[in-house]
Amino acid sequence: MTAKAVLRYARYLMHRHPSAETTATARCLAPGCPWTAVPTGNADVCTDLCIQHAGRTGHMSFLREFSEVAVVEPVRPVIGA
Repeated sequence: MTAKAVLRYARYLMHRHPSAETTATARCLAPGCPWTAVPTGNADVCTDLCIQHAGRTGHMSFLREFSEVAVVEPVRPVIGA
């Protein structure tokens, strides 16, 4: 008697969690500058904060980060398509 392996492949899809929001934050890259933007759910607010800091200080380089909660789910085949 021999053993047979059965391989099944499933397709998955990753997307933003439906109840999560994207968070944007930034920090100034000027040497010695401790400025950081408060994390916000609105990327435009984060951009405005960077522009305001640049206007006050002349610092022009920022590291912006965007994060979100994501989920992975199997793709279910459509029956009858």
